[in-house]
Amino acid sequence: MSDFTADELIAHTAEHFPELSGPDMEVIPILKGGSDRKYYRLRKHGRAVQLILVRYTDARPDNASFFPATDILHHAGVRVPRVRHHDKTLKLAWIEDLGTLDLWAFQHSPAAERRRLYEKTLLEAVKIHRLQPGDCDPALTAQLMPAFNQDMYLWEQNYFFDNFVTHFSTLSPAARQTVRDGDALRDLRTSLGALPRHFVHRDFQSQNVIIRDGEPYFIDYQGLRPGRPEYDVASLLLDPYVALPAAERVDLWDYYKSTRASDAWETSDTLYAQCACQRLMQALGAYGNLALNLHRPEFLTHIPRAVENLAWVIHHYHVLPELLPLLELQEEMLA
Repeated sequence: MSDFTADELIAHTAEHFPELSGPDMEVIPILKGGSDRKYYRLRKHGRAVQLILVRYTDARPDNASFFPATDILHHAGVRVPRVRHHDKTLKLAWIEDLGTLDLWAFQHSPAAERRRLYEKTLLEAVKIHRLQPGDCDPALTAQLMPAFNQDMYLWEQNYFFDNFVTHFSTLSPAARQTVRDGDALRDLRTSLGALPRHFVHRDFQSQNVIIRDGEPYFIDYQGLRPGRPEYDVASLLLDPYVALPAAERVDLWDYYKSTRASDAWETSDTLYAQCACQRLMQALGAYGNLALNLHRPEFLTHIPRAVENLAWVIHHYHVLPELLPLLELQEEMLA
């Protein structure tokens, strides 16, 4: 990506927001996450001006999908930031600054406060999960990422093996390949891929939920696409960035199901657990890729909890025991 200088970013900002011109303007990089997008908080006279400047590229197809996804979610009444201006030529966008307080920051709060915020977050997610592709403008849905299907689930499983299992598991290469080629994972992707789809956030974890005035707002939803709601719920409740107590996870899953009781939607604990395994495999693949290939070693610190969460799902819900031998780790790789 050809970077703009701070002065160039300020100049482009002033073109669309004349009130934000002058030598007292600053652009402050926001160093967070594993994306190739770059985010800047804008300040004038040392104070935030409620705008985030985003610089994106064509390197990832979902980068441009953020904008139609925003339109779809706004129309559905989902709390997401407003896009104040989008320059497609320069690949710059100015979006509403929702603040810095995310759901992750409440992980050590009193249980009642944390529970209240998680319940609100799940209620907001229901607005997404009740959407189906036919409910939305076809011109917008055509610009979103492809739906979860059997091939997408296979891609996530391969991502897990190529970027995590190959480098971190103590299991022999032959034994790994047996699991990779086995019936369990084939049946998982086949069965999940055949299910009815609703829209999902796709990266529904605690740092992508901003808490503003006590209410949840969603960010980083450029991966919005048709899929299974259980995948999103598992992403949040088994988020490796947060150490939620196991009993709290179970209660929140039950709470989510209760909010959908009147919907024409079928689920089960087993289906939730299968989606959780799929999501955690994807997350482990991402951590391995970020740490080893993109030289972001800080993501190694999230691997032990992701492994612990995946093992808990397997044991608690009695699903996919074939994965357990893959989760014995080479400790030296995490150092």
